[in-house]
Amino acid sequence: MPNTAIRLEAMQMAFEAQNQQDLKRIANDSIKDAAMEDSQELAGIAVVAYSLYKILSKDHFVNNPAWPRVNAAIIGALKKSIFALARGSKKEYEKNMASVALEIRGIDDRLSNYAQNIFEKGKIKQASTAYALGLSIGQAAWLTGAQRKALQEYIGQTRIHDEQPPAKGIARRLEELRKGLK
Repeated sequence: MPNTAIRLEAMQMAFEAQNQQDLKRIANDSIKDAAMEDSQELAGIAVVAYSLYKILSKDHFVNNPAWPRVNAAIIGALKKSIFALARGSKKEYEKNMASVALEIRGIDDRLSNYAQNIFEKGKIKQASTAYALGLSIGQAAWLTGAQRKALQEYIGQTRIHDEQPPAKGIARRLEELRKGLK
């Protein structure tokens, strides 16, 4: 879990600094690593980082009178998660990350203009990225906890699966290698 701890600390610092772009980068990097390592912990960090990025980008969230309490609760739970990982307490880590998700869902339920909440949308968005990286729909949904049907609908509505350039075949790589050796 060393990669998880590093990402979690980076997420906590970016959120505390209200650095939206760092949160987005952490989400993207975490889901890529989660897909490669088959890590639900890293996928969870990706979902939370993406959700926090989306919340910070919405003025009606951060300017709401309830925001300081929610912000402090999220930072506190993230710090407790970091501490739990350092102690090797996976159960305590999961409990505190669930608290972060609960805070995100709570403020989103109160202030969102959309039917689908940010956290669930974050699961789908991160799962679609994992799918674009080569995981099956089932693997991507399992990794992030997204609903498989919602993920299929999202992928069908977007072109996310077309974003990744096709990988070079073995013949092309050998050809480029031979050219490089000349």
